[in-house]
Amino acid sequence: MRTFIACGSFLLQPLVWLAVLRIWLTSRSRIKGERHDFGSAVFSDHFELRHLLTQGVVLGLGLSLVNLLMGFSLPLLWIMVYEALAFATLLLIPTTVLPMLLIVVTSLITVLGGSYITDKPDLAMTGLHWGSVPVQNYFWLAAMFFLLLGHWLANYGGRFVSPKIYAKQRGKRIAGYPWREFLVLPMVTLVPGDWFTSHLAFWPVFSIHGQSFAVLVVPLLVGLRFTVFRQVPREVYQRLGKQMIWLAVIAMAFLGWSTAQPQILPVGLIVLLVGYGFILWRAKRYDDRQQFWYSQVDDGVRVLGIRPRTPAVKLDLNAGDIILECNHQAVNSETAFYEALLANPTYCHLRVRNMLGELKVTETAIYSGAPHEIGIVLFRDQEG
Repeated sequence: MRTFIACGSFLLQPLVWLAVLRIWLTSRSRIKGERHDFGSAVFSDHFELRHLLTQGVVLGLGLSLVNLLMGFSLPLLWIMVYEALAFATLLLIPTTVLPMLLIVVTSLITVLGGSYITDKPDLAMTGLHWGSVPVQNYFWLAAMFFLLLGHWLANYGGRFVSPKIYAKQRGKRIAGYPWREFLVLPMVTLVPGDWFTSHLAFWPVFSIHGQSFAVLVVPLLVGLRFTVFRQVPREVYQRLGKQMIWLAVIAMAFLGWSTAQPQILPVGLIVLLVGYGFILWRAKRYDDRQQFWYSQVDDGVRVLGIRPRTPAVKLDLNAGDIILECNHQAVNSETAFYEALLANPTYCHLRVRNMLGELKVTETAIYSGAPHEIGIVLFRDQEG
């Protein structure tokens, strides 16, 4: 019963529900934007919320199991500061998610408050303690964050290619592919001290070598904000995923080093944060230097996306491809494309040039009497 109470407490934390609300609003905004830009949603379901409730839980359970096996612990003060900062971030900066920065800032406040700041509040009356766990635990948390983020990016990044229309480039509209997802992982952690036994007698607590530990499920934010303009999104996120894994390896190296020199914690965490920022900056800069744009073209129509569960899925099309002919008719606008589809409303034959300039032919049957449901996302014709 006590274990059930500890696990159920995860759903009682305001940060969890604010995160769910935030990702729902993000998903709702995406669907609204897709309907504005393309007439109907590319992905009509709230897949961001689904990922939050499925992938987040699965990754959280895996992390929790490893944490328990390792005896991972965090001071209650760290948890309270982290949740307060994360709550404020989600509430006050609605367009930004800063999960790694939150981990680093919270860890520095907790550790430096105990070791370096002399004029600090006395927490004795509250039962809290400054930095009451080994510094290696903070490097472990950073390593797990990068490992999970890397896994998520490499395996799921770019799977849901949702385009967004941005400003014109040399008189042409361009599209980009924003990533706006984040997960809330239910991370089981041990909390040292007697705060829970003093304030909540029913809470599950056990002793290890004479020290009391409570079990708490902490909401850990894992996410990223990035927009791809000139590359294949799937390839970008796979590269980023691999680089995050390398950051996890570096964090583990710092963990080993800190066993002999625990004072390296502030420098190590800052190095990891700077490395994280540098990787994202370099990826963005690399994207900016590519010659390709997801832009309108004069000699065809640019494919921006494929709606799931439509005939277009069978056409072997990718975002960035240019449809030159439809049903043996040259097309150069959305209207011309659908007029060509009506020439044979039950079949679609396309001549396509891909991002590498290679030509290919593809065809498939379409819904009888409903060629508008083929599922290819294009730039809409501008009125006037």
